Amino acid sequence: MIRLATINEFLEYGAWANARLLDAAANLPDDQLDAAFPIGMGTLRRTLLHVLAGESVWLKRWQAATEPAWPDESERASIPEIKTRFTDVRQGQQAFLSARADDDLGRGVVYRDSKGTRFETTLGDMLLQVCVHSQHHRAQLSNLLRRCDAEPVKPGLDYIFMRIERGRTTPASCDLATLQTWFRYGDWANQVLLDAAQELGDAPLDQTFEMGVGTLRKTLQHVRSAEHWWLTNWTRGPVEGFPAMPADQSIGELRLAWRETISARDAFLQTRRAADLATPVEGRPRTGVVRSIDLGGAMLQLCGHGVHHRAQAVNMLRSLTGRSTELDYMMHVRTPAE
Repeated sequence: MIRLATINEFLEYGAWANARLLDAAANLPDDQLDAAFPIGMGTLRRTLLHVLAGESVWLKRWQAATEPAWPDESERASIPEIKTRFTDVRQGQQAFLSARADDDLGRGVVYRDSKGTRFETTLGDMLLQVCVHSQHHRAQLSNLLRRCDAEPVKPGLDYIFMRIERGRTTPASCDLATLQTWFRYGDWANQVLLDAAQELGDAPLDQTFEMGVGTLRKTLQHVRSAEHWWLTNWTRGPVEGFPAMPADQSIGELRLAWRETISARDAFLQTRRAADLATPVEGRPRTGVVRSIDLGGAMLQLCGHGVHHRAQAVNMLRSLTGRSTELDYMMHVRTPAE
């Protein structure tokens, strides 16, 4: 069952990340905000409006609104206007969630998607959908900002960087049930990407892109490598740097490596209790860099990291095949409503 603690923690992070992206876009002229790129929703402004639309519409669905209309993403709203709307939606999220208890999140909800199809899910799943959807498109926004020559967000947009910027040492407000649900979703989404990549030859897998870690093969490897690296830090102590990935690793071999990591991760999670999430852990991503965080925060960082890089892999696949790969959390959990 999904619980409020992790949802509130990630939405707080999401508001921080949205604000950093908006600040980075604030000084860009209209021709850059509306410059066409083959990523996200096509332009920086439109992708910002898409993230805003997703958070706004899902808030109305949380509130049981009847078929809220999807906002117009083609409008030329200014960055200050978009920022104000994000603030309003965030206040609405906080007001809604502050009036809810964990038991409320298991209730069934019927909603109609943007295509008019009716689906059934739980309120908890609707909350997690917003976390995943916004994180997915923030990965695209980071790339769009770079292509528009905006000042990069330093040191980065990862959850752990919010903690570092704020100097926050208190443990993340997390719960095992929601983290395990998110990990299971990630396993499903990784499998979808591996299945799509399996159909490609070496040349497409190694085609260079200006995003992610450079190629589809390397991006898929990186998602698995990060999860394995963090797991090793949790179970054996700090590891110096990410392991080098073999350049010729096949998708089949990567799939087997994933199965080993998933099995070890699930075995580890089965031995954890709620109090364990506050345990300090340490990682050393590269020489001279130490990341200290609580176990729950490290897990939340990993969940967001996977969504971020899968978004890049989706865009690579679209460029390579001309087809869209749907990875929304809702695609994983919803069922058609009668």
